[in-house]
Amino acid sequence: MIEIAGLPAHTLLIHGVVVLSPLAGIAAIVYGVWRAARDYLVWPLGVLSLGLVPLTLITAQAGEQLEKTLPASHLLHEHVEQGDLLKYLAVAFFVVMAVMLAVTHEPFARRLGSIGRLQDNRAVRIAAMTVGALAGAALIYQSIITGHSGAASVWAGR
Repeated sequence: MIEIAGLPAHTLLIHGVVVLSPLAGIAAIVYGVWRAARDYLVWPLGVLSLGLVPLTLITAQAGEQLEKTLPASHLLHEHVEQGDLLKYLAVAFFVVMAVMLAVTHEPFARRLGSIGRLQDNRAVRIAAMTVGALAGAALIYQSIITGHSGAASVWAGR
């Protein structure tokens, strides 16, 4: 089992996921609906979405190792399933953010050549921002559901 200072790594790493996932989701929603904020959010959103991928995968791996040391329960099984979904959603969120930023942010679009020309199509930009905002909402929802099921699995019998 992965440990940090004698504690299971999952219990420490999860705090990063719990804080950064909703933050990234809110940034994606704001980016999609508030034009004036886009220039300020482009880099933080890109970095957050990229950073969430390894953080979520490492946290899940540490959780799988911790799971082997715990007694099996329905609540723990539910948390594992929710965590697996969050892993895939974090990767999908990054892909959606990469496409959204490439299509809607002019400096990125210029560097991408033919893909960047999609920025000229208003319908594509609106679709990218809509999907990006929806992906942000999905990431917030899934991080809350996963966190709640994890807390329930820890505290239900106490």
